Amino acid sequence: MSVVILSDVHANIQALRAVLDDVAKVAPSAPIWHCGDVVGYGASPNEVIAELQRVGATGVMGNHDLAALGDEIVESFNEGAYAAAMWTREVLTAPSREWLRALPRVLEMGSATLVHASLRDPIMEYVADAATAEESLRGLNTPLLFHGHTHIPAIWELRGEVAHLTAVSEDPIALHGLSLVNAGSVGQPRDRDPRAAWLLWERDEESAGLGRVTWRRVEYDIPSAQEAIDAAGLPDSLASRLAVGR
Repeated sequence: MSVVILSDVHANIQALRAVLDDVAKVAPSAPIWHCGDVVGYGASPNEVIAELQRVGATGVMGNHDLAALGDEIVESFNEGAYAAAMWTREVLTAPSREWLRALPRVLEMGSATLVHASLRDPIMEYVADAATAEESLRGLNTPLLFHGHTHIPAIWELRGEVAHLTAVSEDPIALHGLSLVNAGSVGQPRDRDPRAAWLLWERDEESAGLGRVTWRRVEYDIPSAQEAIDAAGLPDSLASRLAVGR
């Protein structure tokens, strides 16, 4: 059975629709999970939420989702993120707020756990080094953790007592044991590839293996996403960075 995993859509409806079109070709019957930060940065929060509802996506809360609901976490944001969060608070509809508010911070789904950031701090901690990865890996109740937050695809695997970073490409990668898998970002990639990223997990839970994961990269209408950001009066930097993937 396959599972589609999305993260960090960030109110980018153009990217999300392109990804869902690709999903429909590659894994049309697969359930869709998301790792949070549905809103923030981009100009289409309500449209993105409606689209995720339409496809029955299940997932968790991200820091930008929490900020959009009025949490004081917004005070830790940089200028662009802060401006986008405050704008999002103003434009979210009541049903969108209700949907965001219902998102859990940690969600166990069979052999996998979903969080936005890390297991130790599901909302804010970046998994960017071996020591941080090891803390999450040792605390897992499941063999796998899917997350986002850094906007960069990655796999950390526990080998003995040490977390190792596995090189990621667009080729399938087999999973052999305790692993943290970062799905990358649909709406604001930061690995210098501006194409939207999503993850396909092909499960193999009936045998000793955990299956394999494959990152898909999808081109989308970046100029339209940039125009929407500009039209909303959001900071120029939030539009310009989409073209360079950083």
